[in-house]
Amino acid sequence: MNEGHMNEGHMNEGHMNEGHMNEGHMNEGNDMTGAMDGPVTLRVDGRLATVTLNRPARRNSFDLAMLARFEDVLHRLGREPGVEVVVLTGAGTAFCAGTDLDELATLDPATTMDVQRRTSELVERWYRLEQTTVTAFNGPAIGSGAVLGLAADLRVAAETCFLTFPEVGFGIPLTWSGMAILADLAGADRAKRWVMLGERIGPEAMLRHELVTRVVPPGEELARAAEELAGRLLADPPLGRSMTKRAARVAGPRFEAVAADSYMGALSVALRPEGAYRKARG
Repeated sequence: MNEGHMNEGHMNEGHMNEGHMNEGHMNEGNDMTGAMDGPVTLRVDGRLATVTLNRPARRNSFDLAMLARFEDVLHRLGREPGVEVVVLTGAGTAFCAGTDLDELATLDPATTMDVQRRTSELVERWYRLEQTTVTAFNGPAIGSGAVLGLAADLRVAAETCFLTFPEVGFGIPLTWSGMAILADLAGADRAKRWVMLGERIGPEAMLRHELVTRVVPPGEELARAAEELAGRLLADPPLGRSMTKRAARVAGPRFEAVAADSYMGALSVALRPEGAYRKARG
C-alpha cells in the first residue's frame, strides 16, 4: 500500500493509452455504449469494457474519491450483462501504488478501519466479477495495488513492471485480502517470503511464477497484447468461461476464512506505529 516509497526512476518508461484498448478487431463496433470519467474511468464498447486507474500524478494510488469511484464502476459492470471481458490498466507509467499514504495518514482510526474494510471488499468483488477480467500491468504495482492487479483472471505485463510488498517494513501487514490472493497464486511459502522480505518481483519472475501470461514492451505493445488476449476470449461462447470462473472461485482464495484476520490487519493499520507513514513517504 506504499505510494511514497515508489522510485519514480523506475516509472519513466512506457504508457498504456486507454484508447488502444477501445479499438481493434475484438470490439463489436465503434459504438460506445457507456462511459464513466474521473479517478477511475470506464469505457464500454460492445462486449468489452476497459477500466483505467486515472490518478497518474499520484501513481494511481487510491484515495477516498478513487475508492468510491471504483466501487461505482464495479456496480455499473454488474448491470452490464452484455459485457463479457473487462480489461484493467493504469494511466501514465505506474499501474497502481496502492493506498495514498498522504491521505491515509490524516484519517482517524475509525475511518481508517472503514477504508480497510471497503478495500478488502472491493478486491473480493473484483475477483468475483461475473465477467472475465484481464489486468494489463503498464508499470510498477506496489502493495495493495499489486493485489488488485493480481486478482484478475488473466494478466499481462509491460517490461517496466515490477511488484513489491513493502508493508511489513513499515510495521503493518499487507491488507486488501492480499495474502489470500498471493497464497492462491504462488503458494503460501513464497507469498510469505515476498511479503516478509519486501522482495521485488520483476517481469521475468512474474512470468516464471505464472503471475502473468506475457511480458511485452510498454505502450502500444502492451495495449496490443491485452487486446489480443481479450479477442481470444471473446472468440468463444461466454458460458464456458463463466462456468470455469465459477468453479475456480470455489477452489480459490478463502476470503471468508481470512475475514477475521483482515480485521486485525485493518486494526494494526489504524493503530499504526508512530512515524511509519513518514518512513513510507520518505
